[in-house]
Amino acid sequence: MTRVLAEPRPQNTLSYFFREAVRRLWISKRSSFVAVAMICVSLMIVGAFLLIAENLEHAVAMAQGRSRVSVFLDVDATPQQIHDVGAALAANPHLAARRFVSSDEALVRFRTYFPNLSGIVGQLGENPFPPSFECDVPPAVVQSPAFQREAQAVRALAGVEQVQFDWEWVERLKRLINIVNLAGIVAGGLLAIAAAFTIANVIRLTMMLYREEIEIMRLVGATERIIRGPFLIEGVLQGLLGAAAAVVILVGLFFSARHFLAPANSLLFGFLFNGFLPWQKIAALLFGGMLAGYLGSWMSVRESGKEAV
Repeated sequence: MTRVLAEPRPQNTLSYFFREAVRRLWISKRSSFVAVAMICVSLMIVGAFLLIAENLEHAVAMAQGRSRVSVFLDVDATPQQIHDVGAALAANPHLAARRFVSSDEALVRFRTYFPNLSGIVGQLGENPFPPSFECDVPPAVVQSPAFQREAQAVRALAGVEQVQFDWEWVERLKRLINIVNLAGIVAGGLLAIAAAFTIANVIRLTMMLYREEIEIMRLVGATERIIRGPFLIEGVLQGLLGAAAAVVILVGLFFSARHFLAPANSLLFGFLFNGFLPWQKIAALLFGGMLAGYLGSWMSVRESGKEAV
């Protein structure tokens, strides 16, 4: 015990902290597992919300570079009415970049996006999808009041059933992303607080286990920094292990779901399984776990220090 009388050099101190923290983690592995599991569950929930929001943001970013206006025609529109609507769109400089989508092509798209529902469409006996014109319009134009009046004029044309703006669902998607991020932060924050208290209890139990050793270290002159350091590092390691486990499980679930769900639903693939979290958010999850672990262990050693006084 005489080696704790003198203040060790910084590198030796840090090495001592880590060695003691790992040793105590192993000795109290059952209680430590509970703390690690709590961190893992809380950060898995946060990561899942972040993953959903990340892929939705990617879909929004792809859609924001352009804005599509879909002019849906009546199912029973005559060839002359279709021709007249196409001519009216061609005369408008904002709608001239148009593309005609027949009912058959619309049906093929639906079956591509929703292969599991193609059987239901086949039971109808006829194609329920109307023909349409798709017009690519700059976002700044489509949201202007003048263009709204132009859209009203298109709606009034014979054979037109509906005029739909893609930017409307983009705005709804942005609101959904904000809700998902907020829900993830709230749920993850509450669970992280619970995990921090769990780690605090685990560290408190560990300190009780080493109570006699701690008292002896104080008697021979060990500083509070030397006594508390291993417990703080232990909490950090618990948080890091929980966060790393959460990331590994998320990676496994994501790519498993991507493998099994992507062939069955290409639209779902494009919205939710486009890509995993960027490294910055993965690093944030790991740091969040370490921070929760540190706060939990800090609460325990702080209480222990007050009791010692």
